[in-house]
Amino acid sequence: MDTTAQTCDNCHSALHGDFCHRCGQEKKSYIRNISGVVTEFFGEFSNWDTRVWQTLIPLWFRPGFLSRRYVAGHRVPYVPPLRLYLFTSIIAFLIFARLVPDTPPVTRGPDNVVVLGTDTAIPDSKNLTDLAADLNNDVAQSQPQTTPEASKPGVRVSFLSDEAEQEFNAKLDTILANPKLAISKFFSLAPQMMFLLLPIFALLLKLLYLRSSRYYMEHLIVALHSHTFILQMLVIYLAIDLLEKSISWNWLATGLILAGLETAIFWWIPLYLLLCQKYYYQQSWGKTLLKFWLTSAVYTMLFISAMLSLVVLSILWA
Repeated sequence: MDTTAQTCDNCHSALHGDFCHRCGQEKKSYIRNISGVVTEFFGEFSNWDTRVWQTLIPLWFRPGFLSRRYVAGHRVPYVPPLRLYLFTSIIAFLIFARLVPDTPPVTRGPDNVVVLGTDTAIPDSKNLTDLAADLNNDVAQSQPQTTPEASKPGVRVSFLSDEAEQEFNAKLDTILANPKLAISKFFSLAPQMMFLLLPIFALLLKLLYLRSSRYYMEHLIVALHSHTFILQMLVIYLAIDLLEKSISWNWLATGLILAGLETAIFWWIPLYLLLCQKYYYQQSWGKTLLKFWLTSAVYTMLFISAMLSLVVLSILWA
């Protein structure tokens, strides 16, 4: 009888199954031939594929279901919330970055006027001379008296110091010449910013449902599933919008169907979040509507502030 098959390779405790009850290590040898590795790979892939669909279907169509199941201990059939969010976030922001249209170069003109692009039709010399004369007359008549401080070029950013503001405007000139620098930086920082907002959203839920006696982690599970749902719906929405723009007018019926799907997703996102809050916390509709409004209002302000900060950081760090 092989006694090594009945003891843990790590702590040598007696085994009563595939996993050690003391240290948790699986009774499994990772030293094997190539055929065994290939077989295991496809087995794990099949298992992952099954778990993904068992997770996505309720995530899209059953608000609050996954969060309640996970908190209740039903975890094996589904992809863990944190892993699901991280995977979704990476894929979503990569897609968002690719779908951003090309932005023409932007330059500062005279008196700090921003000029977009360079593909402007140029009139003949006579018209150009007349136009310049008219503009000079208009400027001479309407030019306000400005102080040196008021005429200082650049963008004012109230929460930056003077030195940081000068650096910001220097960076801004570089970004205006090549907007893709800031766009790329924005989408590289956006997943991190969203990940920082998750615990804040969970804390907001904790404060609003303080009398529910739920642990903070239970609210964090809701936050993970909610944000995952939003990102996935946005990706699907953009994919439908891209498909709708690519079809010709000969496919009018298909275009109407796609437009209807876009409208359905647009309204399903807020409705889903409301129903998720209702079914997960099991409170009356009156309390749910009030707390949903408070959650949406506070979180929207936090989100806008975070995005504005992210734009500034994208310019400074580009």
